[in-house]
Amino acid sequence: MEKDEFNILIVDDEVNIRESLKIILETEGYKVFDADSGEEAIKQFQNMKIDLVLLDLKMKGMSGEDTLKHIKDINPETIVIILTGHATLDSSLEAIKYGAYDYLKKPVSVNEIRRLVFKAYDRWKLSNLVKHYNNELKQRYVKRNKELLSVITLSERLREIDSLDKGGKLVVDTIHEAVGFDKVIFYSVDGDGTPNVLNKRGYTSKEEKKLLDIYHNFIKKTINLASKKSFFSPIFFEKDIIGALYVEKLDSPLEQEDENLITLISGEATSFLLRFKYNITTNGEEEAPFPIKHEIPPGKCFLVYEKKYEKSFEIFKDLVTHSISGLAITRTPPGSIKKTYDLEKTPFIWLSKIEGQNTISPIYLNSLMNLITDFVNKGKDSIIILEGLEYLIAQNNFENVLKFIQALRDFLLIENSRLIIPLNKDAFNQKELTQLEKELEVLKLIN
Repeated sequence: MEKDEFNILIVDDEVNIRESLKIILETEGYKVFDADSGEEAIKQFQNMKIDLVLLDLKMKGMSGEDTLKHIKDINPETIVIILTGHATLDSSLEAIKYGAYDYLKKPVSVNEIRRLVFKAYDRWKLSNLVKHYNNELKQRYVKRNKELLSVITLSERLREIDSLDKGGKLVVDTIHEAVGFDKVIFYSVDGDGTPNVLNKRGYTSKEEKKLLDIYHNFIKKTINLASKKSFFSPIFFEKDIIGALYVEKLDSPLEQEDENLITLISGEATSFLLRFKYNITTNGEEEAPFPIKHEIPPGKCFLVYEKKYEKSFEIFKDLVTHSISGLAITRTPPGSIKKTYDLEKTPFIWLSKIEGQNTISPIYLNSLMNLITDFVNKGKDSIIILEGLEYLIAQNNFENVLKFIQALRDFLLIENSRLIIPLNKDAFNQKELTQLEKELEVLKLIN
């Protein structure tokens, strides 16, 4: 049950809200449809499977309340979240009365909509798993339901932990105590493929010497799995292994549900490990002893036309040395930029196919978006510089990169953050420049 199996219908008579929400949720991996009225929503609802409805309460024609009633009459299990700019206690209680799952007052933050939709997705996923287990023996269902609830709790708690050690212990303790495996190891893996034991349970001091051997044996496929009492689940980021979970039962073989559960936990651990793989913090540079020179208001996204990109980085440095958290995404190796502009504390992501610290392949646009999102969500005031748009286009195509820029712009606009994209005009044709200028403002440089 992946996110692309979770169908979302956005019902709102404001086209900008529909398009922004659609881009945000599609970036998260969900399948999203939209309707501009209650009548259109009912038609779509009758013709396709919809799992979650984001419903505006005040619309022309059929009201949100009436639309909600019709939806619940057709399928009472559909999750409905009310979106309204006119939320009152009475209207909210009325919506809950007719079966709404929750409500949010406009304008909603990206964090809140992502959190609430993911919560609804978790509920839907758990509900489907519960239906599946209802066909099994009652005792098996009860046991698995408790385990799945433990996984959901683990997912929520991992998002709040900012220590690799604490997170590693939480994952291992959950698997050992709540799920019931006798032996558990949680590995992180460096960029060069070197494994590290983050945490473990169930091993004697003598056995601990062989923990890394367990990892290497599974990677090399030299382990004997005839007993079926152990399971190894690698944790991937795109094509790279960034961690792994190993579990073992002493007295009974593992069932397929055991392996599915560990695979699910591995997925929850991915975003946790990525936070520390890229070491992206929101700590800014030391405060400059002079007033800010370049005032860029929050929510602004600019193209900066220049050939050497010097002015763009001067603006970026000016902001990050005046209490604004900065993230630099560059095609130029970060070392030279850090040295030239004295940006020692600013996090960098290097767009490169060469594996190394804080590098990401230019073909992984969704992963790049997720890293930017995670950074912005941690800081209340931030600036992103993206140097290397030409490289992204060369490694993907113009249309895909344009969609990425559109999603990034909408996200930063909602989050009141800033974006600077230095660009060499000579690398683009006029049609491409026109399309980019429709999405981003052009910052006029003052010499």
